[in-house]
Amino acid sequence: MKKTMLAAAFVFAGLSGAQAQTAINMIGFGGGTNLPVWSAIDRGFFEKEGLKVTLDRTHGSKEQIRDLMANKYQFATTAFDNIVAHTEGQGSAQYDNFDLVAIGGVHSGLNSVVSGPNIKMFADIKGGILAVDSPSSGYATVLYQILKNKGILKDRDFTLVSVGGTGARVKALQEGKAGMAIISSPEDMQLKREGFNILADAAVEIGAYQGSVYATRKSYIKTNEKEVRAFARAMIAAHDFVFTDKAGAMDVLQKRIKNLTKEGAEDMHTRLTGPGGLNPKAAVNEKGVDVVLELRSIYGQDKAPKTSAAKYMDLTHQKAATGGK
Repeated sequence: MKKTMLAAAFVFAGLSGAQAQTAINMIGFGGGTNLPVWSAIDRGFFEKEGLKVTLDRTHGSKEQIRDLMANKYQFATTAFDNIVAHTEGQGSAQYDNFDLVAIGGVHSGLNSVVSGPNIKMFADIKGGILAVDSPSSGYATVLYQILKNKGILKDRDFTLVSVGGTGARVKALQEGKAGMAIISSPEDMQLKREGFNILADAAVEIGAYQGSVYATRKSYIKTNEKEVRAFARAMIAAHDFVFTDKAGAMDVLQKRIKNLTKEGAEDMHTRLTGPGGLNPKAAVNEKGVDVVLELRSIYGQDKAPKTSAAKYMDLTHQKAATGGK
């Protein structure tokens, strides 16, 4: 009888532990920049914090923001510029109650300018077509600035086609519907292997830049601070893992990316942990934030003036998870 009661107690304890996990729905884009989230899922960093996270892939920023505002997802990885644009009423759609904020940093602009096989240099794009997610999105403004530095001007030297996220831009290049696009890793390296040209590394051309961030709504934070802080701790642990355990991170990449070779995983890890790559400690690149705001003041709709970055972020949870450092 005692053994039966003891066994039942263990079962109950196990069920209680399972029930203690909070289900979290997360939305992001495709590509190797998901490595920290994949690691947090596969290596138990979320589980350790009492979270059960699923990650879905979005087609583009318009759909992603719509789903977040409909509370279909609690967290996202999205371009910091998307948050700025929608906060200022310059996004792909208008939301009276828009309250998405950055709570941590994913990467500092891990993107390349990729062109078709016949476009060997920037000047060759004159009169051609650029594929973008949205004409006023963050990575589009990065591309405009890089082209401007090469003497190629928006609204004069090329036309735009809005196709969606990285996968859609890759397809536009492959199908010859566009001659140039800004592409994230690892898709940029795959296109290079297919005969496309990498003309520039955005991090080198632009310098400091805050690319994707971890984001959630202020309304969610208000009622779920415990989960937000647990999420922040898990992502910091995952970023630490990627930077300190190369072999383990490569294993996650090979598990998650179909047909990725060991050599390919090593190249990708080097890219992800190099200049313009993943943000150590999932911290926001504050200089990079200033650059995002500066580019938006130049290329954003209505060319809104530069404002305080604090308007678009809530870093209290990330800082609490690192002891305020």
